[in-house]
Amino acid sequence: MSLKDFYSRKLVAVVAFALGLSAAGYPLHYRSERLKKELAELDKTNNSLKEENDRLRYINSLSVEFSMDPLIVTLVDQYSRQYLNHSAPEWRLLKTPEFLTYVMLSLIYAESKGDAGAVGDGGKARGLTQIWVSTARDYGNVSADQLLDPETNIAYSFKHFHELLKKYRGNLAMVLYAWNRGPGTVDRLLLYGQSPENGYGKRVYQASLDNNRRFALGE
Repeated sequence: MSLKDFYSRKLVAVVAFALGLSAAGYPLHYRSERLKKELAELDKTNNSLKEENDRLRYINSLSVEFSMDPLIVTLVDQYSRQYLNHSAPEWRLLKTPEFLTYVMLSLIYAESKGDAGAVGDGGKARGLTQIWVSTARDYGNVSADQLLDPETNIAYSFKHFHELLKKYRGNLAMVLYAWNRGPGTVDRLLLYGQSPENGYGKRVYQASLDNNRRFALGE
């Protein structure tokens, strides 16, 4: 049933209810209050359905843009909304959950193109984000095979991403370098006055540009 049909049927029901009360001889004040209540409930339902419809359109648009399973997009969006905390200083540059979702989807696209079963670096890197097994184990007891599960991979990746954000005080570029090269390597380079830039940040940004281009051209 379409939203239009739903609202039409609901409105007919409300009008029929009001006419029925009138025919039954109920006091006008009573009929008015009941009608207001019905209309308020209809408005609340309307808003809820609109919000859900907007959310589904948002998930679908990202799924198309990144050529990625809607389940993966939904999981990333859920974790983005769970983690983003405006009161914590490390989130100062990631102002909205939508922006965080976009960054993480770009990272996933750059690392695995959305392949949950991807394995790299001689078996050390696993799943969607190619998080290393040893890195994931810093945050809990998890096996290499478990990291091939999309939700497990995304959960541990957000834990690591958040820790890197705190370590580098919200500097997103540094977080991306550390994600790719490891924080130990990045810290050593900084200690000796060298740049940790290795093209990875540009690679993630390019993933965003490529997806935007394909989405715009309908490829």
